[in-house]
Amino acid sequence: MLKYMSVGVDFKRNLFYTEGIIRGGSILKSTHNTLHKMPREILILIICTLAAIIGIVDYITSFDISISLFYLAPILLAAWYIDRTAGVVLSITSAIIWFVTSATTIPSRGIPMWVLIWDAAILLGFFLVSAVLLTNLRHSLGREKKLARTDYLTGILNSRAFHEQANIEIARANRSQKPFTIAYFELVNFKEIFNRFGQAQAEKVLRFIGKELSRYLRVTDVIGRMGGEEFIILFSETDQQNATSVIARLYSMLTSEIHKKKWPILISMGVLTCNETAIELDRVLNEIDRMMYGARRIGKSQVTYRVMEKE
Repeated sequence: MLKYMSVGVDFKRNLFYTEGIIRGGSILKSTHNTLHKMPREILILIICTLAAIIGIVDYITSFDISISLFYLAPILLAAWYIDRTAGVVLSITSAIIWFVTSATTIPSRGIPMWVLIWDAAILLGFFLVSAVLLTNLRHSLGREKKLARTDYLTGILNSRAFHEQANIEIARANRSQKPFTIAYFELVNFKEIFNRFGQAQAEKVLRFIGKELSRYLRVTDVIGRMGGEEFIILFSETDQQNATSVIARLYSMLTSEIHKKKWPILISMGVLTCNETAIELDRVLNEIDRMMYGARRIGKSQVTYRVMEKE
């Protein structure tokens, strides 16, 4: 009986610890998002205020209590949320503040000035290394995040990243009750380029398509490569009339460039305008996929349009 009671107590204790960790993680995530979205000027003011408070406390406590490590807080905040220059400047400023506050105790403590200068230099080096390393870490994480979301050949979103961004746009469309349009197309006969000209030329074609889509379309449009020779575009706040106009120009531009380069490929495209915004992405993709292959069956260089009305 005691054994089961002990197990029950351990379970409750572990559950309590787990809930505490989850709550702590939520608070940290919320704080990070707040600081990340905060205007630069306000963030600089907060960081400088924090550094000043630490300097005042350091002056009051003097050599009795060492709080030099607390200077790292504003330094690391500046390095992570602003940039490397801010981290370096704050490192130098913090070292100077520490030196000035510590120098006030020299007459009463009998500490040689060269010892204080040496300590300040060591502290400055520690601050600088910490700021630079954290900034490099942030840049590395940013590059890794971008690479994880980007198609390595074309530079546009990969399939996973497109799904994430498209879900965000569809949710926004549902809130605003504004239509959106998705265009899904494939490069017909693309394997012929691979067989006749090799992999290098095939990759060149894919890079060209990705570059032209990025150049021609709006920043707010979500562009992705779904794999192989298939590409997809989500036009936010775009009804059927505007979609037809944009797609016509885009299709004409792409086919014209393909003809100029004498590539033996065609484009089959399905275009679906959704006036029904309360819809899941998977349903939209299934429908647009059928439309694209339907266009290919009709003729290998075709564009089919459809509107999904509100139910």
